[in-house]
Amino acid sequence: MKKALMICLMVAAMVCVFALPAVIAGNAPADTITMIAPNGQKMSKTPVEFPHKMHVDNGIDCLVCHHKATSKDNVKGCASEGCHTDAGKKAKKDPEGYYQAFHNKKSEAACLGCHKKAKKAGKSAPVSCKDCHPKK
Repeated sequence: MKKALMICLMVAAMVCVFALPAVIAGNAPADTITMIAPNGQKMSKTPVEFPHKMHVDNGIDCLVCHHKATSKDNVKGCASEGCHTDAGKKAKKDPEGYYQAFHNKKSEAACLGCHKKAKKAGKSAPVSCKDCHPKK
């Protein structure tokens, strides 16, 4: 009886050690995310290769960029759930538009706004178009 209990406990421990991290990682985004306009809308620049893991490793809280989420468990992309879906020319200046989600210089939730603040603080962060949109 004790032997069976020990075997069960060891199997349970092994499942926790090997399977649990895989389950948790299943919800994690890719290390690098290719940012493209929503719904196949036309982009005027090349897609951006966003180093998601680097931002996480630098301690940036998910809810800074994903400012509409109420917790880290319900984070969605910028074009999801009706948030920042219009990538058209008319929406370029609209704070809800897709362009402004990344290029708003005054918002720390936008890439450019956050990077400009980091640059001002003496940190290294891309702020020019070609830094994020390299020519192919």
